[in-house]
Amino acid sequence: MKKMRIIILSLCCFALVSCGDEDTNSKPSGSNELKASVHTSIEAVTYNQAIKESDLIAEVQIAKKSDTISGGNNIVPKTKFESKIKKVYAGDKKNQDIIDILQGGQEGLEIENYPLFQSGETYILMLMDSGDGQTFWIKGQVNGTYFVDGNTTLKFGNREPGLPGNNGRSKLGMLITKKQKEMTSNFQVLDTSALKEKIEKDANETAY
Repeated sequence: MKKMRIIILSLCCFALVSCGDEDTNSKPSGSNELKASVHTSIEAVTYNQAIKESDLIAEVQIAKKSDTISGGNNIVPKTKFESKIKKVYAGDKKNQDIIDILQGGQEGLEIENYPLFQSGETYILMLMDSGDGQTFWIKGQVNGTYFVDGNTTLKFGNREPGLPGNNGRSKLGMLITKKQKEMTSNFQVLDTSALKEKIEKDANETAY
């Protein structure tokens, strides 16, 4: 009788383990398409600090995604984008030069819900040279990122009281509105012309 109880108990344990395995391994078919957001310590770099410390400040057009970098010293993965410089505000590069830009995060794993760059988009970026003169990372991660859409510009990250706000003077473009819907974190809407004038003035003053 005692032997029979041991056999029954063993069968029950086996059944429970089997059910546990089934729950673990059976996942919804679309689960691999779920998006996640990496919550990380974003460098609290101010506009003035970025103007003074950046190796390159430029308006660039994103051409294409060229690589995803992870592992090694990259705790958070980075996505590399080939980009064309439209205007240089500070630094040794020239207009029309092609550079590579590293943005924190990757497809489906964005930093603090800030969207990844897309081909054809235009940004003003505060950049640091990675050491090869060709590849640059963004100073302050999201805080050095400005998405340009016509008369309005969307600054990623912390708000800066000293930057020229749009204040309803220009209607928000469709791309700006789309970006805002994608974000759950901080952003700031700026006047593009006034922002470019300020960056050019401040960059020139810092150079002397």
